[in-house]
Amino acid sequence: SSLQVHLPYSMKASASFILSAAFLLLSQYQVNAGQIKLCAKTKHGSNEPVSGANVKCWDDDYNSDDFMASGTTGEDGCVTLGYSNKHTGWKCWNWWDSCSSKHPDIYCEVSGDCIKPRKTSTKNDHDQSNLANFGNVYLEEDTDFCSDQRWNGCGPSFLPDWLTDIADEVSGFEEQCNSHDVCYGICNRKRSECENTFKNGMYGECDGDFLCEFLADLFYTAVDTAGADICVDSRDDCTESERQLCNQ
Repeated sequence: SSLQVHLPYSMKASASFILSAAFLLLSQYQVNAGQIKLCAKTKHGSNEPVSGANVKCWDDDYNSDDFMASGTTGEDGCVTLGYSNKHTGWKCWNWWDSCSSKHPDIYCEVSGDCIKPRKTSTKNDHDQSNLANFGNVYLEEDTDFCSDQRWNGCGPSFLPDWLTDIADEVSGFEEQCNSHDVCYGICNRKRSECENTFKNGMYGECDGDFLCEFLADLFYTAVDTAGADICVDSRDDCTESERQLCNQ
C-alpha cells in the first residue's frame, strides 16, 4: 500500500497562507506587455491609409516625457506597438509617474517623409492592462517636411518639456510652431518668409478670435526680434550665403 502522510490542520493552513502570500507578492511584481494602436490616414479626399508613417509614443510627464514605443504603419495604415508595463506594487517609485500615478499618460506623434507631424490626444492615467487605441490619425502632406528636419513645438529647444507643453496647449499653435522650426532649416528660404508664414498660419488657426490673434502677435514679435541666431544655428549644412538669408 502507498505511504500517506497526514499533516495537522494547522500546518495545512500555514502552507496555504504562505502560497497565497507568495502568489500575491509575485502578481504585484509581474510585468506584462502593454499595447498601443493607431491608424494613419490622409486628411483630405478619400482618407486613404498612409503606410510607412513613423509613430513614436511617450508617457507625458511634468519634467521629461518617458519614451514608450515606436514603429511604422503597415499597408493598411495601422500599427500596434508593444511596451513594457511598469510595476504597480507598493514600491511607488517604480510607477510610471513615480508616486503620483501608477499608469501612464500616453500620447503619440505620427510623422514621415513629406508629412506634417501630428500628435494624438493624451490618454491620461491609462490602465496599462488595456489597449490604448487612438483610432484614426489624419495627416497632411507638406513639402517642407520632405527633408531631415527637426521640430519641437512652441519654444526654443533648450526649454524643458513641461514649458513647451504649456506653450503648445495654451496657444494651440503647435502645428504652426513645428512648421516654423522646419522653415528655419530650409537653406534657400528667407527668414522673413518663415515669419510671415508663421503669423498667417496662427491667424488662420485663430479664425478671427481677438485674444488668440493677440497671442499670435506676441509669438510673431518674439521670433521676428530674436529668431536670426536660431535660424543660423539651424543651417549647419547650408552655405554661408544661405545662412545670410536668416538676416533677410
